[in-house]
Amino acid sequence: MAKDLAQFLNMIGKEFPELLLRIKEEVDPGRFEVSSLLNLLEKKGQEKIVFFEHALNVNKSLVAPLASNLFVSREACALALDLAPQNHGMGLVEEFAARERAGGTIERVPAADAPCQQVVWEGESADLLKLPVPVNHEKDAGPYLTMACIMKGLDQDFYDITFTKNLVKDSKRMSVSAHAHHHLEAILAEYEAKNMRAPMIVVLGHHPGFYLSSCCLMPYGNNDYLTASSFLQEPLRVTGSRTWGDAFLVPADAEIVVEAEILPGVREKQNPYGEIAGYYQPEMLVPVAEVTAITMKKGAIMQSVFPGHNEHFHLGGIPKEGSVYGVIKRNIPGVRAVHLPPSACGRFSCTISMKKEFENEPRKAAMAAFTEMPNLKLAVVVDEDIDVYDEREVQWAVVTRTHWDKDVEVIRKVQSFRGWLGDAVAIIDATRPGDVNFPERNQIPAEALRKAEERWKL
Repeated sequence: MAKDLAQFLNMIGKEFPELLLRIKEEVDPGRFEVSSLLNLLEKKGQEKIVFFEHALNVNKSLVAPLASNLFVSREACALALDLAPQNHGMGLVEEFAARERAGGTIERVPAADAPCQQVVWEGESADLLKLPVPVNHEKDAGPYLTMACIMKGLDQDFYDITFTKNLVKDSKRMSVSAHAHHHLEAILAEYEAKNMRAPMIVVLGHHPGFYLSSCCLMPYGNNDYLTASSFLQEPLRVTGSRTWGDAFLVPADAEIVVEAEILPGVREKQNPYGEIAGYYQPEMLVPVAEVTAITMKKGAIMQSVFPGHNEHFHLGGIPKEGSVYGVIKRNIPGVRAVHLPPSACGRFSCTISMKKEFENEPRKAAMAAFTEMPNLKLAVVVDEDIDVYDEREVQWAVVTRTHWDKDVEVIRKVQSFRGWLGDAVAIIDATRPGDVNFPERNQIPAEALRKAEERWKL
């Protein structure tokens, strides 16, 4: 069977039941009952995928259950790639880098055999308000879809999958958060230049490997359907859409697919919205799409992401670790690890460890990371003996190995996406300087550590 969300949740429930929390009571996502529970679990350090069996829509009726927190931990992301959960460190990052390079295949299936079209809402029945769309934060402008949007190049045969949000304005209209750094915005500009309505779909549920593939740093024009296939390690099954037929193919094993057309030249308000940085994104003008059809599986499970929390950080951060690691590795073979910590939202800070051969390599590695990531503000480079996943170790390296007068650099006018964050970036070279008689690090014999672990079973 093809991989899908239901198959993944069933696997978690059978093999790793401690990672799955089933909520059987009715919950109202529009009244913060979903986001408040997810926030509570995070505060208590409980990293669990949550399946809300009875999620209400705005009419207080039940259409589909809701799954969230699929990317709540690195272990969950490892399982999404069929890796052992303990392989959640650089093994996971190296696997991301390998699958990003590999590419995949597409398999066409007839609409009659496509699970995503077992139920079809068209015309008046194509109503976004029937879905259990969450409102996550107190001052959010309304309910937002928080999954991936997909568009197709106008004159080129490629599909772009981008994680972004859509404010549900009414039963048939939603916003499109196509920002300047998004490939979606470039595709939309091609359609608007010809005054054409732009086809777009929102995929509200699929195997988590499908979504993780969409957060790699792939170039414009990459066929993201092939990358998704590589991450799933099987052909991505697709079928013709209800609205555009074979001119726009949709993932056949998606749970719910919203088909819509973006209106050329139309801009309307959206936000405030509690976004990944932990602040409300201010009101802005964005494109608007009109819903043409909603299709789904029988017994579909709707999926959402809790924005600005650990699930969001891991989803966006870990794939980019793989992308940045691959870029640096091509030029600096001594690189050992790359990590985008949740404490910096999986976006704004990067820790790189390496076996340094030349004194300029830390700066070269940092600049490669800034080039790859438009949100990155700080790059910290440490020696290979530092565990990049242990922020205490990283901080220790920073304060004991950095000469502030020569190992810290601020470079202006590098980033521009979030103006309120400023355009400058910083590099901290926390590697041991090669021209100083540097002291040796304290160590306990490895054999003694092994015996202690066996004896005490802590």
